[in-house]
Amino acid sequence: MSSHPQGVTALSHIAIATAEADALAAMLVASLGATRGGEELLDEGGLRVVFVHAGPVTFELLEPQRDDHTVARFLATRGPGLHHVSLEVGDLAAALATAKQSGVRLIDETPRPGAHGTKVAFLHPKSAGGVLLELCQGPAEDHG
Repeated sequence: MSSHPQGVTALSHIAIATAEADALAAMLVASLGATRGGEELLDEGGLRVVFVHAGPVTFELLEPQRDDHTVARFLATRGPGLHHVSLEVGDLAAALATAKQSGVRLIDETPRPGAHGTKVAFLHPKSAGGVLLELCQGPAEDHG
């Protein structure tokens, strides 16, 4: 683990944009021995997210439910494929501050809700070698 709270601690997931999450999940299960995980609807029902676990790697399959969703626009212009790589960090706010101070263009200036109770923020692909990077902080510990 990183000794700095804003450092990357793990690969959270690899997100793939697809029009057919069930078919892609079935292919990953059949070909890689992966297991299908949970799914949820995000963005007020605009995005269906299906998780598939292949050994230590988690795939997040992004299936838009509305034509105006950003993932639907991504599919329309770029087609199916890699959407983003998500990196787990211990302190998302600190990681964003460090990225901004180093000159990285942020898509999200402040964290927003992600799947499974996480907080997420995206770094612009023009600052990251053409890859959309998501920084992800796990849900807060239950202190109650």
